[in-house]
Amino acid sequence: MKKRQQFLGRYLPGSGWLHRLPTGWKLIGVAVLSLLVLVFRDPRVSTVLIAAVLAMGLSARLPIREILAPVRRIWLIVVIIIAFHVVITDAWTAYRIVSTLLVCVLAAGLLMLTSTVGQLLGVFEKLATPMRILGVRPERVGLTAALMVRSLPFIADLSGIAADSARARGLERSVRARTVPLVLGAVKYATDTGRALDARGLGD
Repeated sequence: MKKRQQFLGRYLPGSGWLHRLPTGWKLIGVAVLSLLVLVFRDPRVSTVLIAAVLAMGLSARLPIREILAPVRRIWLIVVIIIAFHVVITDAWTAYRIVSTLLVCVLAAGLLMLTSTVGQLLGVFEKLATPMRILGVRPERVGLTAALMVRSLPFIADLSGIAADSARARGLERSVRARTVPLVLGAVKYATDTGRALDARGLGD
């Protein structure tokens, strides 16, 4: 079976400025962009930010195919949103929602393309350090956050595989054919992850 890419993009080794930028600053950038689109809720602002994110990715020497990969993976969601709002509300509302979503997805994609799991883990640990006074272990918080971030692409891939399998059997309209393999795969992934953590003494 053809190997699938991650939902938000796989890490691409490189020497561009985004690769050299500290991961913490990139995470802040994603948060700021997400906050801007949610505060302004203006398609014109979102369009400018989409162009800015694309420009950043290209200036960091990332392939446009990889930059746009997350968008290709949510195309069905985008189509459903547009169709729903065109019918129920209007095209302007549809574009406002879709453009907001694209800013967040593209920005998160750049973060994943230029940051390793170890770098993300380090940032999450630093963010959790103040919680040490409450008895929380920052390294556990960092590990949990990193596992969550890396689990999302896996679940997205499972969804795609389940859809492909249902389509191959002529059951593309069957909710059961799409969801049962997804749920079983997710449970297996969680179980395997738990066993791996237990083997390393991290299961408590």
